[in-house]
Amino acid sequence: MSSLLLIGTFFIVACLFIAQPWFARKNVFFGVVFANDQVRNHPTAQNITRRYLIESIGTALILLVLLIVARLFSSRELVLAIACNLIFFALLALETLLFIRGNTGMRRLKKQLQPNPQLSTNKISVAIGRNARENVLPLRWLLLLLPFFIATLVVACFGYPYMPDSIPVHFGLTGPDRWAAKSWLTVLNPVFFQLIFGALILFVRRAPASVKGNPNAAPGYAAYRKMLNLILILFCLATQSIFFLMVASPLLHVHYVWFLIIGVLDFGLMLAMFLIHARFVRRKTASGSILDDDDKWIGGIFYFNRSDPSLFIEKRVGIGYTVNMARPLVWIIPAAIIIMTVLLSLH
Repeated sequence: MSSLLLIGTFFIVACLFIAQPWFARKNVFFGVVFANDQVRNHPTAQNITRRYLIESIGTALILLVLLIVARLFSSRELVLAIACNLIFFALLALETLLFIRGNTGMRRLKKQLQPNPQLSTNKISVAIGRNARENVLPLRWLLLLLPFFIATLVVACFGYPYMPDSIPVHFGLTGPDRWAAKSWLTVLNPVFFQLIFGALILFVRRAPASVKGNPNAAPGYAAYRKMLNLILILFCLATQSIFFLMVASPLLHVHYVWFLIIGVLDFGLMLAMFLIHARFVRRKTASGSILDDDDKWIGGIFYFNRSDPSLFIEKRVGIGYTVNMARPLVWIIPAAIIIMTVLLSLH
């Protein structure tokens, strides 16, 4: 079962990477913004797409074979874990490089085409103020995250003396499969991650549209942002419940089936994100003046704009939000996650 789960996870992740050029607005292709979606029918664009699909699918298949070989011939769990992590990292790196090469080809094609007056370099932003028609999700919705956080913190602090010397830190399909020595760091780790998730939602709830211009440059974005943020809160609630059960399991002997149920719920929420993106972003047609800020998107993926005060913005390619890498503050949360992960692994 663990082999099937590993291969299934790899397959899903690979498919998402391969399909990423199509997780964008109709007038954005390989992270390059155009006035409309007619560029997709251009022979050069079709050649870029064809080459990308062949190379990205081929790369994923080769790495899948390596993953299967590693699973079959690695007798030690540590060696297998290292091999799997390297293969997944290779998938991330290689598929990203292939996408960036597609982005480079589309930028080159854009320069060859006749300039479209609909594309503008003027910094016109979609209104997101209090009186704008696309209001942000009210702050009171974040109060839903407090009960699980308080409960997890209370159980961790008051239940610590009664916990066993070995604490489960990961649950598989058949129950806990990874343990760590009892310590305040191990027990409070889920509490820290709950704080990080809450901070992320607090910041992204006001993220402006990445495709700026007149309001019709990002049609459907008001409903998309509200519904996506609501889904993110529900996803965070489900994740919080997992953290709570992880902290409470040494005391209450929680059955692992609850983890499976919540995992299925999380998967359903992820599917809902895809449906919302397809309904309110993918099918919408941009019109009017559209901001041409390709120079602010490195490879069509990474946003770097010192003149933009936003910390989080809508992804140009993909579902959800990305960070403005030019803002030093956005590095705090990733740094906190990395530090917590390293500390937990070394303990």
